[in-house]
Amino acid sequence: MPSELAQTFKDFGPWDWACIIANFSLGFGGIFALKCWRQMPDTAAPRNSSTIDASISLGAALIAFAVIFPRTLQLVAGAFSTTFGISQAYIFVAAFVGQLTAAGALITVGAFNGGTLHLAPTDLSVGPSDSDFTRALKSFSLPRLLLVFLCILALGIGCALLWKGVHAVWEQLFLHGWAGQPPADEPQDIVNSVLKTDVGTWRFATITLAVAVGAPIMEELAFRGMLYPGARQLVSGIAPAPTARWIAVILTGVVFSAAHLSPSAAIPLFAFGAFMCLVRDRYGLLVCMGAHASFNLWNLVWLKLAPNASNL
Repeated sequence: MPSELAQTFKDFGPWDWACIIANFSLGFGGIFALKCWRQMPDTAAPRNSSTIDASISLGAALIAFAVIFPRTLQLVAGAFSTTFGISQAYIFVAAFVGQLTAAGALITVGAFNGGTLHLAPTDLSVGPSDSDFTRALKSFSLPRLLLVFLCILALGIGCALLWKGVHAVWEQLFLHGWAGQPPADEPQDIVNSVLKTDVGTWRFATITLAVAVGAPIMEELAFRGMLYPGARQLVSGIAPAPTARWIAVILTGVVFSAAHLSPSAAIPLFAFGAFMCLVRDRYGLLVCMGAHASFNLWNLVWLKLAPNASNL
């Protein structure tokens, strides 16, 4: 491991060092942003919804992510298939169509039943008489987006370093026969696809659409717009409101992490998924989408500019 790390640093170019400096500089800014976040007043209790609405929210979120999205991706990809298989570019076209289809299904459910899709923050000072979307729109601002972006960047770096430490210790325990074999410390499949794709190609454009547009919209609608508030409402029937909230936050983080099927990124994904629930409570779902898209785009840019550093 040390020799591999030393070789990686030896291969660093100017952009790799720029990536390290930029990310850690903003990461330290993110620590300050997290302190500011903690000092802000907490949000109000969410609007009441029925147990039926909460159950529909949970079911719709899971069906959209686990059934509608992959099924649509499969159908669209199949339409582009030839005797030579499916082009990688069209796979991401299919992924983007699947993401928009799943998002459309969630929005449709929310349109027919206003108690299932939660767009607005729970802070009622925004204007309780406004529609859910209007309140979410009024809560959106660039300073809030920047604050959340810095927070999730700091959390991402911190959790990634934590995973590296856990994995190193786990490997040593395995080598000494004290633990089972750790999962491979490998990047997500999308990372490998980005690294293998040239900028300016059609395929890279489809990757950008799926990563920076489709994924933030679909995942925020599913996980923070429906699953989290639905879980919070259901748990509130058996636990006090503050406890119910944190149970729902943790549950959403776990499901969000597990849904990405990446053991090496499980800890950062959990932190991201859980923290974005707090963002939805305070600033609404549009800020969640904007921060999610900004974070994905930030990583996408550095993967192309500094593949050695960003893929550590």
